[in-house]
Amino acid sequence: MQDFKPEPTLQVLGVAIAVKKKEMIDLGMTYGLTDIRTIQCSQHLDHLLNLYTGNKNFSMTG
Repeated sequence: MQDFKPEPTLQVLGVAIAVKKKEMIDLGMTYGLTDIRTIQCSQHLDHLLNLYTGNKNFSMTG
């Protein structure tokens, strides 16, 4: 049986995005913008932003 994983709400995604953004800024300031840790964090932030945009568009269209 497959586990049910509900889509995160816009509010939860908004908080996750804010936290990840701060983490990415801190990593960039500490290790530089080309460090693998900063890049991986940026990619995760991109994923969260894509989820947020997708959910927001879905909410607007039905």
